[in-house]
Amino acid sequence: MPSKHSVRLFGPARFVLSFSVAILVLLVVWIAVRAVGPAEASRQPSVTLPSMPQVPLVVSDSPVPPPAPSSAAPKSASPSPSRSASRSPSATPSMTAPTSTSAGPQPEKSTWKPTTTTPVTPAAPATSATTPAARSDIKAQLSVTASWEQGYVAFVRVENDGDAAAQWRVTVSHSGLTDMELRGVWNAAGNRDGSSLTFSGGSLAPGRSVTFGYQISKSGRGNARPAGCGAVGGSCSVR
Repeated sequence: MPSKHSVRLFGPARFVLSFSVAILVLLVVWIAVRAVGPAEASRQPSVTLPSMPQVPLVVSDSPVPPPAPSSAAPKSASPSPSRSASRSPSATPSMTAPTSTSAGPQPEKSTWKPTTTTPVTPAAPATSATTPAARSDIKAQLSVTASWEQGYVAFVRVENDGDAAAQWRVTVSHSGLTDMELRGVWNAAGNRDGSSLTFSGGSLAPGRSVTFGYQISKSGRGNARPAGCGAVGGSCSVR
């Protein structure tokens, strides 16, 4: 009898313990699901983009003609698609750079440059300058400073107005005086020939002058004054 009561007392306790363990296991599973579920739902799928190849940009000064249309016929599509499809598609699609079409011959730049011609100025005709010959121009002027019935005293100024030096010579003439005598001469060389007197000196440079004098005496009657004068290579006047 005592063994039957002990079996009955452990039966409900075992049932309650088993039920409690089951409830506890379900609670732990529910908490685990709630903790892991939102984290997995908020995670976004990662997408890897393919890297784009960098194509260098070439700038040309010459115009590029449009590409010629390709005469090749388009490829015909396959009539029957492949039966075996790939189970796992590639995650990163492959990109192929477009091939450059033949642009044809490029036009060459012209290197021609216009040539400028400098006008040639004709040379002026050479003119032969004729140098005039140097000349002498002797001018003499006779002045009577004192006179009397038997003679007179005179001074003569000789000047070279030419371009060259010259030997000067002056001639003095008298009218009707045959008994005349040359009494004295200074600054020149003089001599008498009848009623004429001749005086000469050295070389006279251009623009220079010289003065000489002389004295005349006579024994007869008549005017003792000079009638005229002359200069070789020039002229002479009596005052």
